[in-house]
Amino acid sequence: MRRRRFFINGMVVWGLLLATAALVGVSAARGDDFRIDNSAVVVGEKDPPSESTTIFCNGVVYDCMKSPAETVVFERAAGRFVLLNMKSRTRAELTTGELAAFSNRLQQLAARNSDPVLKFLAAPKFQERFDEATQELTLSSPWVTYRATLMPEADPAAIEQYHEFSDWYARLNTLLSPGSRPPFARLMLNAALAQRKAMPSQVMLTLAPSKSNRTPITVESTHQIVRPLKPSDLDRVAQIRESMGKYKLVGFEHYRKADLR
Repeated sequence: MRRRRFFINGMVVWGLLLATAALVGVSAARGDDFRIDNSAVVVGEKDPPSESTTIFCNGVVYDCMKSPAETVVFERAAGRFVLLNMKSRTRAELTTGELAAFSNRLQQLAARNSDPVLKFLAAPKFQERFDEATQELTLSSPWVTYRATLMPEADPAAIEQYHEFSDWYARLNTLLSPGSRPPFARLMLNAALAQRKAMPSQVMLTLAPSKSNRTPITVESTHQIVRPLKPSDLDRVAQIRESMGKYKLVGFEHYRKADLR
């Protein structure tokens, strides 16, 4: 499989960092900027964890995968994603409008499918429970179950940024990974978390047995928030923005078919 994503990457002296950042349009971190370190694993498999770093800086989100070598930039003000293939030094762009249109078409197709799992995923309905003592939110159904542990987060701006990115990224992940599950179940989890003004420190996704999977599959992801941003985070953002200007622009289909490893 070309991608495995889970909802789904030299230190310089401080003075040089600020100079470089200024050249590429990156300013010093704001008080509401932060980073999330992510790790995900399929329970029971021997594969190493999938790891990524998501940096929220000056209203832009930079999601950096360790493997494959890909960085996804979400510019919320411009309503677009910029996809960077670090191996081939190419980039592609997608607007949120294009992603919304794709999701709408996908939902219509899934709703008409004879597969009961796909029909459920087109318009999922969950039984929701919340345990105040453990801060665990559960969305359960015969096909898909989410268990999310809430992390304490008092900053409304951080929560808003996280959920807007998470919603659009769920749609993007489906488009980047043909054959993957529609995003609508994850969007419902995001909505339940947003309603509680919370972000997850851990998410357990369990998929019931189906024609393609004879046994249940559980994916466990952990998320650790880090603030304030460090000089190395700003250095990374500066390098990404420099790559955005240098990498060759290609069509999305060309980009999606390219090898990232």
